[in-house]
Amino acid sequence: MSGVVMVRLKQFFKHQDYPAEIFSYHTLTQSTEQSAEHLADYIEKIDGPVILVCHSLGGLLAQKAIAMLTDITQVKKVVTLGTPWQGASVVTFVQQYRLDVLMGKSLATLLPKHNEWQWPTIPLGSIAGHSSMGARLLFARGKNIPSDGTVTIEETKIKGMTDHTILPVSHTGLIFSDECAKKILQFIKANTFTT
Repeated sequence: MSGVVMVRLKQFFKHQDYPAEIFSYHTLTQSTEQSAEHLADYIEKIDGPVILVCHSLGGLLAQKAIAMLTDITQVKKVVTLGTPWQGASVVTFVQQYRLDVLMGKSLATLLPKHNEWQWPTIPLGSIAGHSSMGARLLFARGKNIPSDGTVTIEETKIKGMTDHTILPVSHTGLIFSDECAKKILQFIKANTFTT
């Protein structure tokens, strides 16, 4: 998806007096490593502290980019929406149907794996969705595992995260949900999703 899908969230945070920018990257033509290098360069050009709000693969990209920064203390918090921290099992179903091309150069990054958050000084909040609408409906029939329709709830958890919450929306719906925007703001202010 294009970064333009984040415009609604950008406007929400501008109304909350947080200057917001959108970083776009291309999963079909660039490897995750190339995109992470571009994100790291983008972050380092920002004068001041940075809070990263990432959807799906964007969270994995942010993790790689932080490791490339000369000063990771510039990143103050990370909030992810539907990020498959443990890989997206739906990718294995996509491979079975020989639709790998849909994943572009991000396929290897999305394969199931064990992952840990490596920066205890950077609070990480992970938001999962719970909805039956999405790619899992097509590819993972008969596997009734709680998910946002694309990424399972368990896949959005990572050892070392600060907090985790679940909202009744789909994978893409996380970007457009007012409740999700409020949860992101809550985490930014208090390092927790609970009030």
